[in-house]
Amino acid sequence: MTLDEATDRLYGVDLDDFGAERARLAKELRAAGQTTEAAALAKLRKPTTAAWVLNQLARRNRRDVDLLLDAGHRLRQAQAGVVRGGKRESFEQARQTEADALRRLGREAEKLLPSARGNASDAVLKQIVQGLRAAAVSDEAREQLARGTFVRPPDETSGFGLLSELVGELPEPSPAKQRREEDRRAKADLREARKRLREAEAELRKAEADERRAERDALAAAGRADAARQEVKRLKRTLEK
Repeated sequence: MTLDEATDRLYGVDLDDFGAERARLAKELRAAGQTTEAAALAKLRKPTTAAWVLNQLARRNRRDVDLLLDAGHRLRQAQAGVVRGGKRESFEQARQTEADALRRLGREAEKLLPSARGNASDAVLKQIVQGLRAAAVSDEAREQLARGTFVRPPDETSGFGLLSELVGELPEPSPAKQRREEDRRAKADLREARKRLREAEAELRKAEADERRAERDALAAAGRADAARQEVKRLKRTLEK
C-alpha cells in the first residue's frame, strides 16, 4: 500500500473513525517496512466537518463534482474569450452548469452531515458551498476536491472572489449586438420548427398511405371471407340433398 492509497482510505472514513483509522493504517505501513510513509500518515490532520463533507462528495457524487470542475474550467476559458470579443453565451452556459451542480451537491451535503452533529447549520453549509465554488475556479482547490483530501474548506477568496472578478470583467453586450443575437436565435428556432414540421408532414403522409393499404387489405380479406362462407353454405346444401 502506498502513502497516497492510505491517505485516500483515511479521508474516506467516517469523521468519528478518523483517529482510529489513521493509527491502524500507520501501523500497517510500519509493519510493511514503510516507516517514512507511516510517519507522514500519522501527521495528517483530521478534517473539519465541512471539509469532511467535501471529501465525501468527491467520493460519493463523482458525476456532479466532475460537472462542477468542468464548468469552472470552461468559465475561465469563456471569460477569456468574451474579453477578446467572443460570445457571452458559452460563459452563461458554463455558469448555469455550475449553478445546477452546486444545487445538487448542496442537497447531498445536507444528507451527508452526520446526524450526531445535529441538523446542518447554515454556517457549515455555507462553508461547503463556498468551498465548492472555490474548487471550481482555483487550481489548488480543484485538485484537492478531485482527490477528496481537504482538512478544511478552501478559503472563499481562492475561488469565489476570483469568480466574482471574472464576472465583473465581462463586457456587457451592446443593445444592437443583443438584438442581432436575438434575431439569430429566433431565425434558428424558426428553421428548426420548419424542419420539424416537414418531418411531421412526411410521417403523416406515410401513416395515411399505410392506413389506406390496411383498409384495402381489410376489404379484400372481408371479400374472401364472405366468398368462403358462401361456398361452405353451398357445399352443406349439396351434402344435405
